[in-house]
Amino acid sequence: MPPVPHVQSSRPTTARTVFAVLGCTAVLAAVLVACKSDGRTLRPAKPSQTQSVYTPTTTTVPPTTVTSIDNSKIGTLSTSTTVASVTTVPFTLQLPFVDGSPMDSRFTCNGTDVHPQIAWIGAPIDTVEMALVVTDADANDFVHWIIAGLDPNDPLLGEGDVPVGAIEGENGFSTAAAPSVGWRGPCPPAGTTHHYWFTLYALSQQIELPTGSSSEDLLSVITSASIDASEVTGVYTAPSGAAGTTTTTSS
Repeated sequence: MPPVPHVQSSRPTTARTVFAVLGCTAVLAAVLVACKSDGRTLRPAKPSQTQSVYTPTTTTVPPTTVTSIDNSKIGTLSTSTTVASVTTVPFTLQLPFVDGSPMDSRFTCNGTDVHPQIAWIGAPIDTVEMALVVTDADANDFVHWIIAGLDPNDPLLGEGDVPVGAIEGENGFSTAAAPSVGWRGPCPPAGTTHHYWFTLYALSQQIELPTGSSSEDLLSVITSASIDASEVTGVYTAPSGAAGTTTTTSS
């Protein structure tokens, strides 16, 4: 009869197994506890540990340079718009003599009897045409010249000239038997001094009357259409013994 094999007891094996399991459990628990650390709180070092197990990471930040700006040395920036100034020139009649001064004798009956040069500046922007009236202030506004239809954009009328298209009315020397149209210069009695008004009118409309119209009709239309006027006074003294007009309407 063959020998019966020896059967070892299972108890010791079971005990070792239990101890092994418990040991693994303890190690696992320690690992789990270590894993739960968030790294912000270090565990106390062991007595045999002389160096830290934590090696800090050093980040080098390059220095920042700040430049100081001296505002006192910086000019003030500004945006400016330069508007050309607009100067309004007053409406002014210009003659070869200044206001209140003597007239040259060539403009009179004692000379060549031509009208002086006429010029002006500063006509109003709404001017359609110009008109000039010359009267004797010392002879009941005796008319020496009345002319309309002057171009406001051609502000110079030469001595003795009459522009094409201008309208001239009768002067004070005109009679039914001998009409006189256009310029007739000062002709006061010998040895007397008269003052002559040169009045330039800026008109808002054209004068439709024909050349040769009466001074009264022209004056009525001119004054009603006037939007501005400029006046210069000329003075003339007839020499003694000169041939002048001796009537009550002397001019």
